[in-house]
Amino acid sequence: MTALKGRDIENFVTRRTENIPVALIYGPDQGLVRERAQKLSHQVVEDLNDPFNAIELTDTDLSEIGKLADEAAALSFMGGERLIRLRRGGDAVGKAVLFLLDGIKEGRVKPNALVVIEAGDLKKSHALRKACEASKHAVTLPCYTDNQKDVVTVIKDGLAAEGITATDDALLALADRLGDDRGLTRTELEKLILYVGPQSTRKGAAKATIDDVRACLADSTADATFDIVDLALSGQPSKLSEALHRAEAAGVSAMAAIRIAQGKLLRLLTVQNHIREGDAPSAAMKKLRPPIFFAEQRRFEDQLRRWPAPALEAGLKELFETDLDAKRTGMPQREVVERTLLRLAVGAARR
Repeated sequence: MTALKGRDIENFVTRRTENIPVALIYGPDQGLVRERAQKLSHQVVEDLNDPFNAIELTDTDLSEIGKLADEAAALSFMGGERLIRLRRGGDAVGKAVLFLLDGIKEGRVKPNALVVIEAGDLKKSHALRKACEASKHAVTLPCYTDNQKDVVTVIKDGLAAEGITATDDALLALADRLGDDRGLTRTELEKLILYVGPQSTRKGAAKATIDDVRACLADSTADATFDIVDLALSGQPSKLSEALHRAEAAGVSAMAAIRIAQGKLLRLLTVQNHIREGDAPSAAMKKLRPPIFFAEQRRFEDQLRRWPAPALEAGLKELFETDLDAKRTGMPQREVVERTLLRLAVGAARR
């Protein structure tokens, strides 16, 4: 079965309609890998530590190539389907999964379990990925880093589950500050929910404001990423160089900076397009949705002066190429991203 994409992935992990015994969940976003693996696993058992219906196998267990096939065919003492979890995508796992899939195809193995495999960012040539993509008895669920639209959806859904809405400026600030890792997004969102108050501790609905976001996420690494992008777009290469050094020590995501920079340039380009159509800068800024938070207006105006429309279009192209280089060429991601941000900062300073 070929790899699922987009909405098909979410539909599959929440309600598995096809009786497919093997699911490979892989990709660079390990937070999303874990989240989808748990959702899918809960379709089989309520308690993932159930000693009768759930088991986790290690590389050592799979040194016997037939161990996985034996476990997949074993009947549950309690009846129903069992869960088998694998947390790696190494050679032992690949060989055991291939042996299992061949056994199912040839009729030697009748599976009575769902095998959920959590792996890293596997290349197309990786044996485990190739085996699962080629088999009609397996499904592959790639987990790539979130874009801003994905982040906004996760934020809205997470808050709505606790009866919380967010103001437009709070939603924008959250989307800008949260990176492209689903696990980090969930963690930071939980902090905001606790700060505003979970549903069990209050009566009625609640609303998260920009002040709430600033108060509970002020020290987050995502907030540091947001500041790095502002230094680049404001033309401050010296301060940016220092901030990049501190950010590396703090573990700030380089790819998150690319996403935030793209979002900011797109907002600036939207305003510049309104200006090109005849609007005054102040009127053009008021048309932006979500609106610009008042505390950020002066910085936005400064960036608008430094970034005319042609420079914004060139900058977006450069960020897009950097994104591709960081993912596909094997070049060090952090160095590629830092070089681009410094180049953008120098250009903004000259303008």
